[in-house]
Amino acid sequence: MFAVIGRVRIKTGAEEQTRSMIAEGGVSMIKAMAGSGSAYWARTLDGDLMQHSFWLFDTEANARVAEATFNRLRDMPDAPATFVSVDVCDVVGQV
Repeated sequence: MFAVIGRVRIKTGAEEQTRSMIAEGGVSMIKAMAGSGSAYWARTLDGDLMQHSFWLFDTEANARVAEATFNRLRDMPDAPATFVSVDVCDVVGQV
């Protein structure tokens, strides 16, 4: 199993817009990706509002496709969040 772990900084005042984007597009986008499993989005509680995306895939190749999708955030200057990072990781343990 492979994880795509991405981070974005939510712009001030865009908290609800980004939450809606997950519900209205993010969930269906992940479900439509080849080899997708679970996906989670989490936000920090204090300081800069950072959002962490944790998407699971069956193969590294499918995770790399998702990574490319996440990387497109770099090209969206009017997006409600600023791209910080994205990594493809080998899941080495779970509970």
